[in-house]
Amino acid sequence: MLVAAESDSTVRNVAGVKSVEPNVGYQVVGPKIRTTAESFDDEYASLQWDKRSDTTGAFEAHDTVTGNGRTVAIIDTGIDTHHPDLRNQVERGQLFRADGLSSPDKSPTVAGDTTIDARLPPGTAAQSDTATDDDTVEIAPYTYLGAPDTRSQMAADDVQSHGSHCAGIATAKNNDTPQNGDLGVAGMAPDADVVPLRVFYWKKLTDYQYDIDDDGQEESVTVTTLFTTDFDILSAIDYAARIGADAANMSLGGGVIKGKAHKSGDHVAYQRVIQSASQRGTVITTSAGNSSADLQHKGYFTLPNSIPGSISVSATGPNNKRVFYSNYGTSVIDVGAPGGGYETLDKTLADDTEWPYPFNLVYSTVPPDLNGGTAYAWYAGTSMAAPQVAGLVALIREANPDLSANQIQSIIENTARYSNGKGDTDIGAGIIYAPDAIAEAKQRK
Repeated sequence: MLVAAESDSTVRNVAGVKSVEPNVGYQVVGPKIRTTAESFDDEYASLQWDKRSDTTGAFEAHDTVTGNGRTVAIIDTGIDTHHPDLRNQVERGQLFRADGLSSPDKSPTVAGDTTIDARLPPGTAAQSDTATDDDTVEIAPYTYLGAPDTRSQMAADDVQSHGSHCAGIATAKNNDTPQNGDLGVAGMAPDADVVPLRVFYWKKLTDYQYDIDDDGQEESVTVTTLFTTDFDILSAIDYAARIGADAANMSLGGGVIKGKAHKSGDHVAYQRVIQSASQRGTVITTSAGNSSADLQHKGYFTLPNSIPGSISVSATGPNNKRVFYSNYGTSVIDVGAPGGGYETLDKTLADDTEWPYPFNLVYSTVPPDLNGGTAYAWYAGTSMAAPQVAGLVALIREANPDLSANQIQSIIENTARYSNGKGDTDIGAGIIYAPDAIAEAKQRK
């Protein structure tokens, strides 16, 4: 059971309570690189290197399965409720906010289709009739930009763009029909439903501790930031399992942790909730993080992707190599998937590669009203890699609905490619490959 209280003394003396942990905050994992360049034309499939046969094979897999009847939950910043390329089940969605400030009745959850006053980044493009690409620059970290703006919208609607981009990677519609033409991009599971589980919200934080100075003292600043807590994330994971989602994607996380912190209460809580969700059939996919960190040595790990039972995903580029920003380490990484970019930043930004910048990033859906009118954008990050795997889970479940979460993870790892064995430092068992995963899933009937 998850309990949020104003102070630890409220619950510490309750019978059966063994430990009480502070409700730690988290941020979205990336994107490491992003640009909201205007859409070029309506043949966007030609831009999707991440779905081709030499990477994930998604387009080939769509000849037999498309995720029809399956559900992917996106635990993130929300999902654009009006995007024509997303089959968004906002009525099944939720907003999770432990402090209750977004809830009409001050409860820690709000039904996804409830209209609320949502906070947006200060000076957001949504507030301007003359928005330009300059309005969509990613918010600088550790900076106070004024109080968040507000507008009325559904509680599970996107408040930043990150969640919508992840949703499109996993489930953007395949609209090659006489009625719709060639609209937008195709997700890994284009016929799957997507449920927005919004855990992020904009806050002004005072005394935000972000660094250690030369004297070993923590430096504090006032910031305007996207924020969430352990309680919000854990509640969303549990909810995803309760509604029977086939996959729940978390492109989020805290910083790199060292030492014995893996024995802390929050680590144990994630392990129990994720394992409970897995036992109920929901596969948890998580981004490995964008710190270029070696998670294999010296006891390093990150939450929540280091938890056993989740599929931790590193990011790869068009050449199927781990990209420069992605965390790595055989102790943590399960598989790799396209996240965008190349092995170095210079190569990523170069114009003489097969996929020059920005085309080596991942193209997906974003809310037009938060992005100067454009509905698609190029992002890169392990955030973009994890929903590739979440979409693959939906394809596998369509091929064989009776598979358990553990069996699905086994299939994904067994059919991954380009690895020197399951212990590859960069990509674990390898880069996901949808056609072989579908074939193995069908054989297990």
